Amino acid sequence: MIVHSRIESVHLRGNLLGDPSERDLFVYLPHGYEGSHVRYPTAYLLHDFGKDAEELVQPPTDGRRWTPPIEDVLDPVFARMGVAPMIVVIPDGWTRLGCSQWVDSPVGGNFEQYLLHDVVAHVDDNYRTLPDPASRGVLGFSSGGCGAWNLASRNPDIFGAVAMLSGDSFLDMTHKTFLYEYLESIWPAAPAGPVEGNDLSQLVYAYCSCYSPNLDNPPFYVDLPVAFPSGELIQEVWDRWLSFDPVVNWRDRQDNLRKLTGILLDVGCNDDYHLQWGHRLLSHHLSRAGIAHEATENTGSHGGRARERYQVTLQWMAQVLARS
Repeated sequence: MIVHSRIESVHLRGNLLGDPSERDLFVYLPHGYEGSHVRYPTAYLLHDFGKDAEELVQPPTDGRRWTPPIEDVLDPVFARMGVAPMIVVIPDGWTRLGCSQWVDSPVGGNFEQYLLHDVVAHVDDNYRTLPDPASRGVLGFSSGGCGAWNLASRNPDIFGAVAMLSGDSFLDMTHKTFLYEYLESIWPAAPAGPVEGNDLSQLVYAYCSCYSPNLDNPPFYVDLPVAFPSGELIQEVWDRWLSFDPVVNWRDRQDNLRKLTGILLDVGCNDDYHLQWGHRLLSHHLSRAGIAHEATENTGSHGGRARERYQVTLQWMAQVLARS
């Protein structure tokens, strides 16, 4: 059963995109929840770029392709797969540019604070959770995976386990190319914000709104990491992007990472954006530092097996989260 509510967040008010501060929240309750007094561990599932929580819960169809509702993905985990039941929370991290990356930004809103202080508090106050970091995990796919990593690696007092599924990583290889592809797509025109019908422009300005906001640079209030027309990388701005890259920021978060009871890195070896290399490099760094984690690869592309990986991940998470 999925319960839908809406919560108002002071942390999202006044964002420069004009996006709403009241957001959908979906909570999956396992079979047997009603009528019992049992308390459950909780997994927070973060959606990816270009989606919102409602679309993850009930995906739209174009009449030819069909993606199962999330309830049809979760039910078999706790029934056919025999995984110990848990509560699964699906918050909303949408912005009109695509996604918040689940980070704080004056442009899109303070989504990290929203999740930590509004969503978690609401769930613990209204459902029979085990309100302890050892019983609370966070997972996500793609942008949601990077968001899960950043939330857990910065806040081990809130989340005790993290699963990054095909998460944005190794930006020097995977994301820097987006910037130049975008400039090429509008050449010889100068950058002037998101262009309708140009997905690259939307992508670049979405990332900039999260990773390099600048309130002194209207009308879009972001800094681009590449100068126009020279193409020179503006290192100071790019370093701000890299501060959100798991293969970079793990170094400053080692103490936090060692507090987690579980770290899972899962990626398809045929990822369209070559994110397997970010996962491999991060796993290499963690192994050399002696930070316990699991790293797995599947045969999928980027997103082709996302729902299956949700199921596998929840099976893993049920094993690492405390149940009392």
